[in-house]
Amino acid sequence: MPLELAGPNVRKIIRRETNKAPFGRVLVQAAGGVAVVNVHTVKPDTFNTRRSADLIPELEHALRRSVTIDVTPEAQAVHKYLRLSPTKARRVMNELRGKYVDEALAILQFVPNRAARYIQKLIKSAAANAFEGWGAEPGELKISELKADPGPTMKRIQPRAMGRAYRILKRSSHITVAVQAAEPRPLKRGQTRRRGQASVIRAER
Repeated sequence: MPLELAGPNVRKIIRRETNKAPFGRVLVQAAGGVAVVNVHTVKPDTFNTRRSADLIPELEHALRRSVTIDVTPEAQAVHKYLRLSPTKARRVMNELRGKYVDEALAILQFVPNRAARYIQKLIKSAAANAFEGWGAEPGELKISELKADPGPTMKRIQPRAMGRAYRILKRSSHITVAVQAAEPRPLKRGQTRRRGQASVIRAER
């Protein structure tokens, strides 16, 4: 069952029936007569509290299927109009997708790239939003979305010989980072439990 982004009609119903509770991405997974609506929100408790009893019937009428709602905690941070080309930002992003937040921040400390500094700030901002939303720690979060969309391009010229001019394109980008609550981190090979604090016993004289 492929996941698809929900249309504006579905988002309008969710916003109305939850009394404008905050939410981000809405994904719909449909197969046969059943559909699963996955709602990503930074405040899952607020979303479930404000959710009315008419939400599922309204979605079933719009999608013409039996609907199940799955609420996923997710926090995001966006930096718009960044003076950096999307291609240069994606070179750094390709090394971070699917990583835990603390692992991604450790990797970015040693990346000699200007894009790494902006992405590092965004990941910290998204982790802070997750802590504010449902109290998650950076070690419990995983990067779920990391994308760089092209922004407006400034066009300049470089004068050349015989009245010609070379085009200079100064690109910009919109960077989005989203983090989700992750499952417990798998133990490394040969690691069964955490080592306790060593105790020192001094010999009696």
